[in-house]
Amino acid sequence: MRSKSNLSQGYTLRAAKSGDAQKLYEFGKVLLAETSFFLRGPSERARSVDEMRLIIDRFEELPRHLLLTAWFDDQPIGEAVVMGGELERNRYTATVGVGVLQAHTGNGLGRKLMEGLEFFAQQAGLHRLELTVMSRNERAKNLYQSMNYKTEGVRTHSLYIEGTYVDEIVMAKLLETGPK
Repeated sequence: MRSKSNLSQGYTLRAAKSGDAQKLYEFGKVLLAETSFFLRGPSERARSVDEMRLIIDRFEELPRHLLLTAWFDDQPIGEAVVMGGELERNRYTATVGVGVLQAHTGNGLGRKLMEGLEFFAQQAGLHRLELTVMSRNERAKNLYQSMNYKTEGVRTHSLYIEGTYVDEIVMAKLLETGPK
């Protein structure tokens, strides 16, 4: 997947490749240190470039998985993931997530990444995309709602971040693809 449509000059979206491991490892540390809106903290992502390479390789191997990356010139500035179910009964459901460096937010890149995930999901025959978003992350909630993700519930006090319990909102979107 490679796309430049409707992106500002210098931006590119594409699937992560094994050769991106060093840059994506460094990017991940910065992304997770910028905000507490992610499930993982900076030390809980890949612990080395080799581990990042293994993660990328695993995403490439699994048919309903995608690690979609956003680049500005030759540096990663955003990523989005689709992780499809691997069992017969959940193979049409996938968990999705997106993250963009703060210096590149507000220009539609998060939306483009989500649209890229949805395109991939349709091609992969997925039917349900689901995610959780922290209740205090208004920008992300607004993006997902504008893309027709529906709130299904609240996971009360599901996270403990910086001395405070945080609720997660469970959201999902049904696609026209999948078994009938």
